[in-house]
Amino acid sequence: MSALSLFRFIFAAFFLAPRGCRAEVGEGGEMESMLFCTVCTVVVGSLNEDLKYLLDANKYWRQADLDQRLALACGHPQISKGEMKAGCGRFMMEHYRTLKHELYRRYTPGYEEHEELLAVRDFCETLKACRPQQLTLHEHYARAAQRMVGEYEDKQSPYLAYQHKKMKERLLM
Repeated sequence: MSALSLFRFIFAAFFLAPRGCRAEVGEGGEMESMLFCTVCTVVVGSLNEDLKYLLDANKYWRQADLDQRLALACGHPQISKGEMKAGCGRFMMEHYRTLKHELYRRYTPGYEEHEELLAVRDFCETLKACRPQQLTLHEHYARAAQRMVGEYEDKQSPYLAYQHKKMKERLLM
């Protein structure tokens, strides 16, 4: 399968499929694993940015604020509706306490981890949400876009130029 046909398949599967359509993947399937890894990196990355702000501003979250921030974690714009939102809910149900504890230890003086940021990918691997060297959906799309750029440069196709522009816009959102 050429890179162009792979891109077309991915594009059709994710963007042109009917809204009620779902990929039924059993426990531990490749798609579900990629979804969990994506959700973990987005959620932990977002929480890490908030933690960085708190540390730089020399502030902290009260317990109620931390609970509220964790409750809003699945509302991140990179977590789309449907299966990804449901996967985020499952992720938060499984790892809520761990996330809360780790964040608390990082902004509370007296803990060894105080003022340390989370290493997002390592943390997600520790939670077993990501396998080593596993791609997230965003990384998968970025690689598909890179392959498409290579084909565009080889062929100078107007169609591929248009698709490249659309893919780039989606990745930068």
